Amino acid sequence: MSRTSRPSQTARLLVGALRLLRSVLAVAGLGWALAAMPAERTLYKSVLPDGRVVYGDAPDPQARRHEKISVEIHPADAAQTEAGLRALAMTRQQLLRDSEARAARLRQLERQIVTAYAELQAAEAERERGSAVQEGDRQGRRFSAAYLQRQRTLEAAALRQRRSLDALLRERSALL
Repeated sequence: MSRTSRPSQTARLLVGALRLLRSVLAVAGLGWALAAMPAERTLYKSVLPDGRVVYGDAPDPQARRHEKISVEIHPADAAQTEAGLRALAMTRQQLLRDSEARAARLRQLERQIVTAYAELQAAEAERERGSAVQEGDRQGRRFSAAYLQRQRTLEAAALRQRRSLDALLRERSALL
């Protein structure tokens, strides 16, 4: 019996089946990969010579320039749409609450600023009145320790009022 180097018909069928299986698996894997990616739709933004902007499935031939835009297509799932709308409504409500709280804080700051400004004016006026030399403020040609202490106290009070007003103004600026 002579042996030939030709493969048997069974071996050829087996090799063909393996090639077919490999191709089917490759196509199936590619299909799964494409299914996992979100579907996109391509639109074109065209700017016409008169300045108008037109969106379409193909670029406008008369456009000065056009831009390709990919838009993700969302499935029409009612549950997802409802969940998205609920989340959007909750976000809107939170933004409205935050806005109302911010407006209330701004009104409060305005009242505090008016009060702090009046107190600063009073402290500066008191400092000016306190700088006037009164009887007993001099010891010879020099100022007495009581006079200097009064000046430091009045200056510190005016400085505290100025810092308080500045802090309120900074907070108001941050909220605006």
